[in-house]
Amino acid sequence: MKAIDATARLIIAVLAPLSALTLLVMMGLMVADVIGRYLFNQPIRGAYEITEFLMCVMVFGALPLVSLWRRHVEASLVADLLPRVAPALHWLAGVASVLLFGYLSMLMWRYGDQLARQNAQSLFGGIPRAPFAYYAAILCVIAAIASAIAIVRKDDGPQEQG
Repeated sequence: MKAIDATARLIIAVLAPLSALTLLVMMGLMVADVIGRYLFNQPIRGAYEITEFLMCVMVFGALPLVSLWRRHVEASLVADLLPRVAPALHWLAGVASVLLFGYLSMLMWRYGDQLARQNAQSLFGGIPRAPFAYYAAILCVIAAIASAIAIVRKDDGPQEQG
């Protein structure tokens, strides 16, 4: 159990600040682009594309955290009607998440290979697209691991204030 807790702490320690920092950079880029566009009539070239790439970094970086803390969007209709089966449904959802993220990782890695063969780049910035697909694939593997950890742990992550 110590290895599982250490892995969970590592996921949180690395990905929570990464996602927060990425969101901060995205907001700063958008503010700078708007200021440049309206005050100086000089928008940041490729800001839209950079925002897309940063969105990829943020979303896939936060995905393992959402999985680890079991914060996915869920419809609890069956669990509300049949509370006795709720634990089995949560376990089944966790197993399905592990399998789905594993499969998605494989697909994203193949997509990254395809983008690398084509030397696909962004239109304005010339940013290569393949590394972002590989990043997404790796983070999907981490999300699968986080989903597996969530099956055996009872930690639901930080609680909402309010």
